[in-house]
Amino acid sequence: MNTFFGISQKGIVITIGIILLFDIFGTVIAIYPLLMLGKFIINLIRSKLLNKSEIDTRSTRDFIFNSNKFQRVYIFDFDNNLISAGWLDYQQASSNNYFDISLMPLDESETDLDFQVVAKYVSKQKESRVLVDFEKKVKLYIVRES
Repeated sequence: MNTFFGISQKGIVITIGIILLFDIFGTVIAIYPLLMLGKFIINLIRSKLLNKSEIDTRSTRDFIFNSNKFQRVYIFDFDNNLISAGWLDYQQASSNNYFDISLMPLDESETDLDFQVVAKYVSKQKESRVLVDFEKKVKLYIVRES
């Protein structure tokens, strides 16, 4: 049997494997908190000292649609014609096409909704967002309600 300083080659291979395993997991466990601390410090400096917005790595669609609140969605074209309106029921998170959404009808009739009324309503809401897609030429007005 081949040995190296009284330890078999199989034992050396197992020892090296265990060391590499601990090294990989240890690095991941140590690096992640350091990255989060760095992001926290950068956002703290940006928001408190520089009066700038914080850095966020989420996509625009995820930022707007992913919420635990009920969301009213009003969709208009660039000529301010209503395309559709409703409560956000479902949106496919894995797709980059945020127009794959399911809406439930609102209590009011869509014929009563025009752009000026919706724009005024949305502008007065604290939890509102507007998503503009220049390629598809649509504007989505989103209001989060509790």
